[in-house]
Amino acid sequence: MKTIISRAKPYLNRFLVTTIIGLAFSIALGYASRQGNWGFGFPAAIGMVLGCAYGVEILYLVTAANLFPRFEKYPRGKKLIFQMLSSILVHVLGWLFLVWITVMIMGFSIFQWGVLMWLGIYIVVLIIGSSIRQLASFRQELSQKDLIEERLKALATQAELKALKAQINPHFLFNSLNTVASLTSTDPHKAEEATLRLADVFRYTLSSSNKEFVTLQDELDFLDSYLDVEKARFGDKLEVIKSVQPGTINTQIPSLILQPLVENCLKHGTNEGKTKIEIRCSLNGNTINIEVRDEGRGVPEEIKKGIYTKGTGLRNVNERLLKTYGEGYGLKIKENHPRGSIAAITIPRETK
Repeated sequence: MKTIISRAKPYLNRFLVTTIIGLAFSIALGYASRQGNWGFGFPAAIGMVLGCAYGVEILYLVTAANLFPRFEKYPRGKKLIFQMLSSILVHVLGWLFLVWITVMIMGFSIFQWGVLMWLGIYIVVLIIGSSIRQLASFRQELSQKDLIEERLKALATQAELKALKAQINPHFLFNSLNTVASLTSTDPHKAEEATLRLADVFRYTLSSSNKEFVTLQDELDFLDSYLDVEKARFGDKLEVIKSVQPGTINTQIPSLILQPLVENCLKHGTNEGKTKIEIRCSLNGNTINIEVRDEGRGVPEEIKKGIYTKGTGLRNVNERLLKTYGEGYGLKIKENHPRGSIAAITIPRETK
């Protein structure tokens, strides 16, 4: 019952407004008829005006239900124009036709200057009122559509971010498992230690898989576990240096965003058989600068060019940052003088 009432409420309100305006106008028309001897009084004026007004409203609602949906294929501007023109035509033609039928039944002439003037004024009032209601309804419809579009965009962005993160996770976990497998036969003790660290990696990956953001401290602790697994493979050939300003550690950053940068250094940061990785986190006003540096041969040019187009871990990191923070917060690959590369990201300073 409540659903029926809620659906009928806009139409009831519309007819209520029409009734109030119609009664006021019909009283004025009846008074003018008496003064001008037009051949009808108050009852006839009220019946004629309200009957014709209700008839026009019904014609409009039928037209809106059957004709307006055909305008949905047009852009918003054309759609509004077509709706307004059809509304005006329905009101004018419907009003003239119904008035003509009414006066034929009631038996007086409509072709009197005073009658035509009053009826003309009323149809103009009806058209203005209907146009205002239509514009308000159109604006509300646009607002609702814009709101729905924004929600759909937000959901799509969240889905894309989850998909991008899913592309990153299996890649480094597979490499880590290979490391443990290779150590099992060559150095069981290191394999055991690496297994414990790998358990930390799995634990963090599972716990953060449903989180969009983690603290920078959490991400750095995760990198420690990840790099411990890599150190078990590289031994003294891998050196890691961290330089972290205390004011940065509580910053919220996208989860699993730094590991691909470190992995990239492991791939391209080797110099004379050794790999040196430096992680820097610093404050810069309202932003946090995070850099992962190496002193290797540098990132090949084709990979630099493919960061924004090819399906690599770096491209995923760049897209996640852009989708999360917008333009200006993507991944930048720079030269590290005298040799090597710098993977740099900038994140707004937000702490929780």
